[in-house]
Amino acid sequence: MDKYVNFVNQIPEGIMEKVEKCLCNDVALFRPEIFIAGRLIHSEDFHMIIPSSPPPDTYVNCKLKSFSSGKIVAFNPGDTILCTGEGAKKRYLSLLIKPEFINRAAEEMGHSGPVRFLKLLNPYSGELMQAISTFDREAARADAFPLMLDCLAMQIVALFLREFKTNFKKFPQKSPDIDICIARSVEYMEAFFNANITIADICDEINISPFHFIRTFKKKNGISPHQYLLKIRIQKARELLKSGRYSVSETAMLCGFVSMPHFSSTFKDMTGCSPVEYKRISVQS
Repeated sequence: MDKYVNFVNQIPEGIMEKVEKCLCNDVALFRPEIFIAGRLIHSEDFHMIIPSSPPPDTYVNCKLKSFSSGKIVAFNPGDTILCTGEGAKKRYLSLLIKPEFINRAAEEMGHSGPVRFLKLLNPYSGELMQAISTFDREAARADAFPLMLDCLAMQIVALFLREFKTNFKKFPQKSPDIDICIARSVEYMEAFFNANITIADICDEINISPFHFIRTFKKKNGISPHQYLLKIRIQKARELLKSGRYSVSETAMLCGFVSMPHFSSTFKDMTGCSPVEYKRISVQS
């Protein structure tokens, strides 16, 4: 489709011909298996990377950036990207979204003017990942329905605008109410427990300093924010294991654990048995 020809032409032909792709009206989805090193790439569109493992270090607008697991990478139109990984083979999803589509969605949500995402690395909710997965499955169908893809694309864009920081989200001018901030931090952890969120992410969302947040949170809840987040993740893990639908490794990933040993030890510390034992007992009962 001519809409994406400028981006597609920047990818070496031998690589692009092996990439699964779906080019829709306002969103293009690619399923690459390799990061392209040593080639400066830019896009006229918003470019979202949903990696299965941390991407290689990359120069973004001439600044070297490192990436962590469990976050979506958001590039704005005009950003330049130069990957340093020597053809690192790591499967990922790549979404190109037309600026006019995002701006139209933002206007429907009460904003005006061009959208800019303010953070390169963004925590994601389970709802957003489910929407992207549904779009991915529909796009892969031989009988993919264009109208359904357009509706799913709008849902994805609306969730991006709700969850990621943009130039439309303003910080409050006065000092925030600490009780409201703590409540918002709990809501944030419950929404993004499956992403690799940090204390800095939470404090950035509620606009207070990490030191003040950690001290106040522990005073009000009796445990640190990190311990509270682990409790949420383990409770979700118990629910998934009890359902019998997921393996232990799948459960760890779905609950935001990037290390199986860390998941197993944390689960045992909080429940008294290992994830394998818990699943066996739960399924049998």
